[in-house]
Amino acid sequence: MREKREFVQFIHPGGEHEPDADGQKSWNVGPHKRKFLTAPGRYIRDGQTEDGNLVFWGEWEAQSRIVNAYSGQVSDGPHFLHEPYYDPPTTWTGNWRQNTDPFVFGDQFHYTGCLQHTKRGPTQLRLLARGSILLFGSCRERSRFVVDTVFVVDRWIDHCVTDFEEKLLQGAVSAAYASVTIGPWYSAHMPEDRSHRLYFGASPDRTVDGMYSFFPCLQAQAAPDGFPRPTIRLSGHVTQQLLQGKKMTAIDNPDQARALWAEAVEQIQGQHLNLGVNAELPPRRQESTHTKRWGCC
Repeated sequence: MREKREFVQFIHPGGEHEPDADGQKSWNVGPHKRKFLTAPGRYIRDGQTEDGNLVFWGEWEAQSRIVNAYSGQVSDGPHFLHEPYYDPPTTWTGNWRQNTDPFVFGDQFHYTGCLQHTKRGPTQLRLLARGSILLFGSCRERSRFVVDTVFVVDRWIDHCVTDFEEKLLQGAVSAAYASVTIGPWYSAHMPEDRSHRLYFGASPDRTVDGMYSFFPCLQAQAAPDGFPRPTIRLSGHVTQQLLQGKKMTAIDNPDQARALWAEAVEQIQGQHLNLGVNAELPPRRQESTHTKRWGCC
């Protein structure tokens, strides 16, 4: 298997996390689900970069505080708004938690691990070339594919159980990412000969062939009832039926990649959403500005 530039429809479960009884959501130890999240960040609207308090769909499997409950007036919209934080265990031994993958917080998005290996060995996701595009989302009602993250591959670091501490945890990634993704990943049994690739997403400050990673979003005040994840239709590249797994198609050249990326951008903006390009790293619990209010909705 060799490196290839690919267009990837990455289908992950689309169910929404529900809160625990105390107005919090504990670290997930079950199947992956999505959250409707809020965080300060940057977004692009009509070609201009702006700052604001954003709301968006995404994966965050560590803890969160429920800051709003919605009436459900928006079709396929969210029921809860989560403010993310993390409070990792003092040791990962015997304390497995679900990992967050992809990760859209901080200066560059990250994706590592998920579906890069099967029982038959490594998949092409283990060897994506620079300029590959991944659409992370879910198929709803087996009739439409809805997107929460568009990821453009910039660079990567290969890692395994024997070297991840040296390669990743000595400044290559944030403390938040080390805690919510790398810690859970390597707390599970991992064969020493199985390596993974940590991909860093392209950003507006570091584009790849003019493309960058983003998540559909709105300013919080513009979405008082939340919003549904946008539907993407790309004939030959996106299926509307698969509930989990991936669909991969080769990208012949950068022009084709740009055209596919631009079409995804146009469809998302056509559904009155902006392109989130940065979300602030969630704090550790003791660092949160809401520490004194935790346990309250």
